[in-house]
Amino acid sequence: MSAVQKKLSRRDFLRSSALATAGVLLVGCAAPAAAPQAAPAASGGEAPAAPQQAINLSFWMWNTFAPTADEFMQEKLNEWAGANNVTIEISRDADPNMATKVMPSIEAGTLPDALFISGGVALQMMDAQSLEPLTDLFGEIGDAHGGWQPRLDTFATRNGAVSFLPYSIDTPMVQFRQDLFEAAGITVPTGQWTWDETRDLTAQASKYTEEQGSKLYGWGFGVVKLTHDGWCSDLFRNYGADIWDETGTKIILADEKMAEAVAALNFAKQAWDMGLFPPDAPAYDYAANNKAFLEKQALLVINAASIYVAAQDSDPELAEAMGLAPKPKALRDTTDASLRYTVVMSNKSKNKETASDLIRALYSSDIYAPWLERGFVANVLKEYDSLPMWEGKRAAFNLAAQIGSYPGYPAPFDNAAISELSGSPDSPVGSMVVRVLLDGWTPEDAIAEADTFSKRVFEKYF
Repeated sequence: MSAVQKKLSRRDFLRSSALATAGVLLVGCAAPAAAPQAAPAASGGEAPAAPQQAINLSFWMWNTFAPTADEFMQEKLNEWAGANNVTIEISRDADPNMATKVMPSIEAGTLPDALFISGGVALQMMDAQSLEPLTDLFGEIGDAHGGWQPRLDTFATRNGAVSFLPYSIDTPMVQFRQDLFEAAGITVPTGQWTWDETRDLTAQASKYTEEQGSKLYGWGFGVVKLTHDGWCSDLFRNYGADIWDETGTKIILADEKMAEAVAALNFAKQAWDMGLFPPDAPAYDYAANNKAFLEKQALLVINAASIYVAAQDSDPELAEAMGLAPKPKALRDTTDASLRYTVVMSNKSKNKETASDLIRALYSSDIYAPWLERGFVANVLKEYDSLPMWEGKRAAFNLAAQIGSYPGYPAPFDNAAISELSGSPDSPVGSMVVRVLLDGWTPEDAIAEADTFSKRVFEKYF
């Protein structure tokens, strides 16, 4: 990078991190695999060779939104341990708890040998100098499975080394009522829709439901500053309205991307004026998007494919009526993607060789492919593009992963400044949308405010 990034000390980082919550206890530990029993003495009276002592290994798992996938993973890890003379201790916890117990464990020196963790927390662990480099293992696993998906090698490589291995790609999807679109006489586009199609066809379908006496809103999108469903950050990206440049160190919103940002905001305002948003959109929280679709209030939402998985269990008829597509496109077809799960190894592990063997096993076809099929994420390795699960509706998952952009776009990856700006309660894209849709500001005024705020954040780092 042309600018020199300001560095926090490890102590300051840990103190300031929102993850540094002390006193979190490990929960959900699985019973260790039993150690092999000693063989009986030989008939000739010679004592048999002492059995090889089992290696102890600790591993942390997330509880995903697909419990059957979690149970399968734990079962396979215990099978692997039994076959390799390993006593494995597995701790499973919910998503937010996994994040909050990492940083205290770094301070206490109690990290497990290896763990699943989100891409964002993996970067924090890397900054805290708690991870073992996995560069060679990254290359080995990629070579063994047909290579990594596009852009993952660049995103995972920081300062010439790889410290976290991608395990799954989370690609929020367009999920829509295909049955009602077809009932309205709409020919549903295949593959990735344009934003114009997303607006016009959904308005047509919403009008149809109103005529039938039970109106469904077109878009189950929230209009809040920190946009949990990410619809507007994708909209801006698709229209070419970047906040920062390709280096990830300079804010260019007002100086270079004013026209593109105005076009994106005008599009959103048009959809708002058409009545596509639900009336409670300004109060949407994390669950509102799911609720809007699962309770049949909205025709189309953008959210993780967990909605589709949940519908398969709780409302199979709704799941059957659903259609899936990658998020829309405009000037660009890039759609938001993130590494929901990565695999990391503690640099304090006393069993790095065995932990490496475990990590290799996690990507093997007898563990990885069935785990994918039971879950709702997309694969990180090209070998698994040909799985039967990617035929039919779920093909949209895989397509979204192929075109997905990772945090930091248009930069190759994110940094501390980007993370702070994007996670701020006044994150620029959501703030611009709120200003224009709810507060009546002009796009130009909203862009100027967001540009000033973004530059203040970046000035702390560059």
